[in-house]
Amino acid sequence: MKSILFTLNNKLESFSKSERKVAQFIIDHPQDTIQMSADEISHRAQVSAATVVRLAKEVCEDGLPGLKIRLSAEVKLDDTLFTEVDPSDDLETMKHKMEFRISHAIGQTNQVLSTDAVQNAAEIIDKADNIYAYGLGASNLVASDFQQKFIRVGKPVAQTLDTHLIAVGMIDTNSALLIISNSGETSEGLRLANAAKSLGVPVITITHAPDSAIAKKSTIILTHDDSGESGTLRTAATTSLMAQLYVVDLLYYTYITKNFDSNATRLAESKKIISENFDQ
Repeated sequence: MKSILFTLNNKLESFSKSERKVAQFIIDHPQDTIQMSADEISHRAQVSAATVVRLAKEVCEDGLPGLKIRLSAEVKLDDTLFTEVDPSDDLETMKHKMEFRISHAIGQTNQVLSTDAVQNAAEIIDKADNIYAYGLGASNLVASDFQQKFIRVGKPVAQTLDTHLIAVGMIDTNSALLIISNSGETSEGLRLANAAKSLGVPVITITHAPDSAIAKKSTIILTHDDSGESGTLRTAATTSLMAQLYVVDLLYYTYITKNFDSNATRLAESKKIISENFDQ
């Protein structure tokens, strides 16, 4: 279950001015909020009651009643968990923060990731003779993870940063293209999506931005959470990377279950060839 306080902290700058007042009041006074009505919160935050109700609905599907129930379970949380890194953090604090933030990212990804989208993506992969995987920066690690997983079950996957090679490879083949882009706005990824579209090649995109330029060119959008890295200091792709890898895992397991017996046999063969030749 997602953390309300964590969500409010990370979405603070995206709220309207009046919504931000409500969010900041809840962050500063979570215990008081639990006992207050929408009218009382609006009076303290100096906004309308409608704004309070609207914000509550935006961050909690059960509205203000649900928000207060979740807050009651969170009031003992250390608010330093909401910052990615602080110069005073010791290693134990960092471990606690990472556990909290990664758990939140996975929980939020489960909320926004469509089951139908994952199943449809697995179907596209199943039908494709060749798959091309592309990601830039940290997303390239995810593309590599996708490649090593699906090759084990006999799916030919080409993973490269050479966009020209991918574009040429998609000509006259029964291909599919996987793009991993946290923002969904990388120019290279967009050019690949355009090339795939012109060739009639289905595009699967893993992103946290379903309304992004690349997503709009995609056949299937697999949405993940990125709220843990929206603060002023983004040291690196951390929770977003974990969320992307989680999506790849779900896609992989979904694909395996489609033809379980044959995939299980192939996995056993993959393990055997590695064991006999490289594990000695």
